[in-house]
Amino acid sequence: MSDKYFHIYRSESGEGPYFGKGLFYVSDHPGVLSELAGIFAEHGINIIRFHYNRSEHPNRVQLEAKASEPGALRKVFEKASEKGFAGDHFEAPRFELRIMDIRNILNIEVRLQHRPGTLSAFSLLLAEHDANVIYMSYNEAISETSANFSIATDNMNEIEVMLRDINEHGYYCNPIYRGDGQNKVDDIIGLNLTERFFFHLKTLLNTDDIVRLRKLVESSGHLADLLLKFSHEAGKHFGAGDVTAKLLAFASASLMKTGESFSYRKLPTVQMDNLTLHIFRMPTGGNINILQEDETYVMIDGGYGLYYEDVKKMLRENSIDPGKIRRIYLTHADSDHAGLSGYFAKEFGSRVWLHAGAKDILARENRAWGSDTPLLELNHYFTVLGNAFTGFMVPDQWTAYGKKEMRKISGFPVIDSFVMERTTFYVLESLGGHVPGQVFFYNDHYGLFFSGDYLLLVDSLDPEERELLNIPKFMLTSTNVNSALFRREMDMLRKFVIDEGAFLRKRNRDVIIVPGHGDYYYSATLQ
Repeated sequence: MSDKYFHIYRSESGEGPYFGKGLFYVSDHPGVLSELAGIFAEHGINIIRFHYNRSEHPNRVQLEAKASEPGALRKVFEKASEKGFAGDHFEAPRFELRIMDIRNILNIEVRLQHRPGTLSAFSLLLAEHDANVIYMSYNEAISETSANFSIATDNMNEIEVMLRDINEHGYYCNPIYRGDGQNKVDDIIGLNLTERFFFHLKTLLNTDDIVRLRKLVESSGHLADLLLKFSHEAGKHFGAGDVTAKLLAFASASLMKTGESFSYRKLPTVQMDNLTLHIFRMPTGGNINILQEDETYVMIDGGYGLYYEDVKKMLRENSIDPGKIRRIYLTHADSDHAGLSGYFAKEFGSRVWLHAGAKDILARENRAWGSDTPLLELNHYFTVLGNAFTGFMVPDQWTAYGKKEMRKISGFPVIDSFVMERTTFYVLESLGGHVPGQVFFYNDHYGLFFSGDYLLLVDSLDPEERELLNIPKFMLTSTNVNSALFRREMDMLRKFVIDEGAFLRKRNRDVIIVPGHGDYYYSATLQ
């Protein structure tokens, strides 16, 4: 017999027992696994393999059994069908946030007699304590008398009662894990992706942030789907490691540093005749640069959107009226550089400029769109998740830099320019190594060069900043959509600022490199 979900077969020799192997689908609630196993026990059929992992699929059970004749196996399948266990009538799993306290989780290894009904009887005992089995594994080929269970209860006190009851019923039980530390979350089998997401954040955020994030996790089925897709896509490129945990660190490090927890560092002001440069280093994400000439204020990159209210307060503390920032020029469309531009546009009517290539990047929510990276889909999920967590908002109406190449500077096309009051900055188009639609800004009189995510002064980054900047690298294999091209661009830019710096030093100036992260520095540092 061969059904779509259940197959009955015998060894090629035609001797020995008959085997049944297939998939069964159950609802995710206490007692249902016992009910499924009980059908086999009723017909005297021994289960030789039973695998249920709620984190893989909350409704699917992989099961193998053996019997002396095929009729019994057919009857079992028919009874399972009547009960609604046979056939994939469940939609693709949507992982819900149901387990929110790891102290309510128990992982045990249990000694069971190798005979029909044993798994069912033990599962029924767990159901009597309203305990939900989130992982259950038994394999006769590995051990005839040992099964592994992960169990979730409504409260931690029930675990002690349940363990006592298990012992009183004569089962030998070895507790492997008993909710005894947040660092054990990754070791708990049966927690779904959304719950792992929640528990990692619980260790990093205060109570108010937990409530806020819990609402985000519970209310956004779209986000849960993206987490699942991101995890699956990342799995194609990584042999091991919990990429989800790294994503959580990336998100939570910013979420936990808003409001009263917000802090920033203002770098020494750069004064050049009537032109003033204010540079603010954010708790996470990119720097915010404010150019001031007379009463004209221009922002170069703007950090994460979730810092918007904090940024306005920060600017006022430094005698800068945020309402006077009428123009914002962005190096690229990543959330840590462009994220709060839309807030300024909405409240103050600030105009925002981006590379024309950002149109498709924003429309498709994919920082790598327009490149030929094999990790295009992974970049898509990363972009959506990063934007969701950091309050990303670019205005619907923004202005594109010019497309026509005016000339080249050290191999980079000059495609546009903008003027403060008297000071002109040229817009240089990158070759696309970091992300499509990346630009740089340069003023050749003062030697001011805004490099975005190129030419970072790594020594100026503290360990936490370095770790945060490396998170996307761990997740995407590289923060750059074309690493070889990025390295070539870095060499070109390094040569450019060194040569330009040597020229300017003859006039008692130097190129000042203002990267998107970390401190600014002079081109002489590179020699």
